[in-house]
Amino acid sequence: MIGGALLVLLIIGLLMRLYTLGVPFDRDSYDEGVYWQTLRSLAAGSALYHPTFYSQPPMFILSIFPTYLLFGQTLWAARLGIVLVSLLGLVGVFLLGYALRGWIGAFIALPLLLLAPLYLSASQTIQAEGPQVAFSILAVAFAYLWWLKPSGWRGDLYAALCTLTLTLSVFSKLFALATLVPVCLLALAHLWRIRQQATGMRWQASRSLLIGIAVMVIATLLIMLPYLNRLGDFWSGVISFHTAASEVTGHVSNTGKVVRFFIAPLGIAALYGSIVALVRKDWRVVPLLGWALACAILLWQQEPLFDHHFVIVIPALVALTCMGLGPLPLNGQQWRQPSALLTAGCLLLVLISIGFGARTIQLNYRHLQTQATSAATQGTLRTAHDLQQVVSPDQLVITDGQFVTGLAGRNTPPELVDTSSVRINTNYLTSDQLIQQASQPKVQAILFYTGRLTNSRLQAFRDWIPAHFRKVHSYGKDSSLWVKIQ
Repeated sequence: MIGGALLVLLIIGLLMRLYTLGVPFDRDSYDEGVYWQTLRSLAAGSALYHPTFYSQPPMFILSIFPTYLLFGQTLWAARLGIVLVSLLGLVGVFLLGYALRGWIGAFIALPLLLLAPLYLSASQTIQAEGPQVAFSILAVAFAYLWWLKPSGWRGDLYAALCTLTLTLSVFSKLFALATLVPVCLLALAHLWRIRQQATGMRWQASRSLLIGIAVMVIATLLIMLPYLNRLGDFWSGVISFHTAASEVTGHVSNTGKVVRFFIAPLGIAALYGSIVALVRKDWRVVPLLGWALACAILLWQQEPLFDHHFVIVIPALVALTCMGLGPLPLNGQQWRQPSALLTAGCLLLVLISIGFGARTIQLNYRHLQTQATSAATQGTLRTAHDLQQVVSPDQLVITDGQFVTGLAGRNTPPELVDTSSVRINTNYLTSDQLIQQASQPKVQAILFYTGRLTNSRLQAFRDWIPAHFRKVHSYGKDSSLWVKIQ
């Protein structure tokens, strides 16, 4: 019965993600186009980091690349990869809820995450947060399961799965560094337990911990092995680029955004669960509080901070909410006990959070359907059609409208899958580089579409274009299509 209920909830989760999955517009206004072009570049045989510019650790794009290839290299196929990885997060939160509060925790945690609008959105969008969060949830779930049974074959297995999924998470997006906090706190607590044991028993108690460390080291080496000859490009894209970006981005206080997020229904439910756990002296809440705090600090320091970034803290809030649960009373007299009243308060907040999430998801679906038929989306489709007419499938397009180019079934040069304002403002992309790429024989067109290539830093590139390309379509302010003069 439990397995059947879990299967039903996972099927519901899958159907929720497949609904509106193929909408023909960029769900986050830019990044989806970048990562779609990155997938297209890999499918064409270009490697990550060099020549393909890529600003994330490799596991995000690699985790969805097989699905992209298998299902026809379309936008829907790319998003399907995110969908499937996100389902692992639903399984993970079920396991985490079970580890914290038994079956009641499992069947409360899963609907809470299932109806979390931010997690659903991350599960349908080609961005790194979806896979990162899914792997992080699994890592923390396996860490708590390991804490409960650290010895024997189960302890070895849980430790190995914990560090494996933790490594996958960190190598999907560096936000996952927050996941180290609960995992390391549980490991330190286990070391304290080992110290209390007789000397002869310490090796046996330490075995699973050592296995976990070994798995993390091996997984890291295997992930990085293909990029050992491109470590400079890897470091430049994943570390140096983000450091430079934080220096050129105007500092804006994120305090208000972070505070407003945490006073939403799920944040209040998590606060209630935390207080109840502390009152009960259930110290397993401490690693979860550390997880939530680490996420909050990363969000507070993030520049620029976008709404979709907040998904990284959703699993911690779900887990903290579950900490407010207790055994369900069996009769009216038991319901009047203080512990039962605490559980009742938690269940009420859970219902409010689920209702709020469900309503938000319904409104989001309606917005997606409206946007799919909007004039802006129809204009994007017409531009993609124009691009198809002037560029053959084996030719390349330089553009700041990577998503439109993907809709046309055309590729950008691998070095230019990302022409973001941040990359331009940090001088990671210059006029000289653009002129060099535009001079390549395979580059047939230049599409100005989102305004990024009209950056004042690229004036020399724009001055160079009229002598080598002719304008064939104009789409309004700063948007036009140019074809190479033969």
